[in-house]
Amino acid sequence: MRVGLQYIVPMAEGADSVRERYEEAFNDLKWADSRGFHAFWITEHHFSNYSVTSSPLLILSKAAQVAPTLRLGTSILVLPIWDPVRLVADVSTLDVLTSGRVELGIGRGYQPHEIRGFGQDPDKLRERFEEAVDLILQLFNQPDRTFKGKHYHVDVPVTVLPRPYQKPHPPIWMASSSPESVRYAAKMGFNFMTPTAWTKTELGVQRDFIEQCILEFGTHWKGRQYEANRFIYCGDDEEGVTKALDACSWQLSLAGDLRKGSVPNRGINPPPTDQVFTNEVMRQRLIYGTPDQIVQQLEGLADSGITYILAQFRFGHLPANLAVTSMHRFAAEVLPRLGAIKSRPLMTQNVETV
Repeated sequence: MRVGLQYIVPMAEGADSVRERYEEAFNDLKWADSRGFHAFWITEHHFSNYSVTSSPLLILSKAAQVAPTLRLGTSILVLPIWDPVRLVADVSTLDVLTSGRVELGIGRGYQPHEIRGFGQDPDKLRERFEEAVDLILQLFNQPDRTFKGKHYHVDVPVTVLPRPYQKPHPPIWMASSSPESVRYAAKMGFNFMTPTAWTKTELGVQRDFIEQCILEFGTHWKGRQYEANRFIYCGDDEEGVTKALDACSWQLSLAGDLRKGSVPNRGINPPPTDQVFTNEVMRQRLIYGTPDQIVQQLEGLADSGITYILAQFRFGHLPANLAVTSMHRFAAEVLPRLGAIKSRPLMTQNVETV
């Protein structure tokens, strides 16, 4: 099982400057480089202090210098608000500059205010997303492409330069929670990404559905990854655990409001209307406890088919000192043991590879 570091970079009203929050993340990365983490993953969000990650590829370009051994992932680029030609050019350039360290995570997005802010209709995200994927793959894989779709046009033959360092393109991961998204990711051969709020049981059910979809489409499955987002608090002190449970409950409740259409005022989000994710509910979703307890929880996720963890140590309003202490202890006492964790195979039945 591999673990990558995921950052949302929230910004509390009246708190530290944005630059200080970025430097906080980069200091973490400088420390984490060569300590056993696999990658640094950054989100994409716009127009609110829920997250100041509006330019994820620029952030990754700095991270590439700070942490020269880590891979660099987007979790995720909100594909319907991107120009596909621009995206391929930027991702390919970053892949070349980093000698092939890019992991490309894509999705439709879930916050209506963000989508409308770019002049797009939230009800048409899926059709824009799938058409954009079609164009992006053509641009990655073939020279001199034209394209005439409903939403995107390339009217003259173009070869996007530079070509990506990884051939034919960086690994593609897709946010896959709905049945339609899972089926599409299975058909396209993408890796699967899941929501933070899902329990181990829900992830196991999804894994079985993924297997059904791969069998249905007859697509290749070897090497494909099944990822889970997780808040992690490596510590068993009751005060710290309580603060971690409250912090991740607050963050997921705020994300739920944004999903429902909450609108920021001057870039500031209103506090969650209701923390529907209570601390007791969050105990099924937060990975916490002693290193032994955390290894046991990760083994449970592996039994559900999870091969890759995107770990958030800084989340919600968890105090920075607790987040750093937790991350350092996790790296020292948990990461060295993860090589022994074997995930349940994504496929248990024979399937033709293509």
